[in-house]
Amino acid sequence: MIYQNYIWDFDGTIFDSYPHILASLFKVFEEQGTADQYDREMCMRHLLVSFGEMKRYTGISDEVYAAFSEHQLRMGEDEIEPKVVPFADAAEVLAKIRENGGRNFLYTHRNLTSIEYVRNFGLFELFDGFVTSADHFPSKPAPDAVLAIIDRYGLDPKETIMVGDREIDGMSGVNAGIDGALVNFPPCLPDGTSPADKSVMKYKANSLTEFAKNVGIL
Repeated sequence: MIYQNYIWDFDGTIFDSYPHILASLFKVFEEQGTADQYDREMCMRHLLVSFGEMKRYTGISDEVYAAFSEHQLRMGEDEIEPKVVPFADAAEVLAKIRENGGRNFLYTHRNLTSIEYVRNFGLFELFDGFVTSADHFPSKPAPDAVLAIIDRYGLDPKETIMVGDREIDGMSGVNAGIDGALVNFPPCLPDGTSPADKSVMKYKANSLTEFAKNVGIL
């Protein structure tokens, strides 16, 4: 493997959660009686840049945004359909890294539900550490959380990479002095261009499997 340490984003990277997130957003719109005012595809495009970008695009109030956040973090019987599930190749890639002597870490803006999902789908043992919103680091692309992981676990920056589906994920790694990768990226940004065309990441891949082959995991 080219890298020994992989810091993974959660939403849209190892877990296919954005259909659930979009459904949660429109659930709130329906409750507010405003669903017909918004274009689903454009909302998704903005979500896939950042939640803040979606909030600016839709112009929703802090109160509506808080309701959306509560909806999209529901789990169990109350979880809004479609539910959050891992990408089909996530377990294989994470397990192969461990088999090859590497280490996996999770860095997400999501709260502790991210760890619950990882545990519920049998992936917990494949990770060596977790950073969530409960740790109160500045948001991506700030490097603080990545630097903390590197320091906490004694990682060699040259052997470490930050992997995510949005540019801000990889940039949190780049800003910390490590390489970044863009994976599972959406078809197009709000302006209609491909995320890969604008990305400055060292690696760009349409799937976890493609990325794993590019860096010698598989």
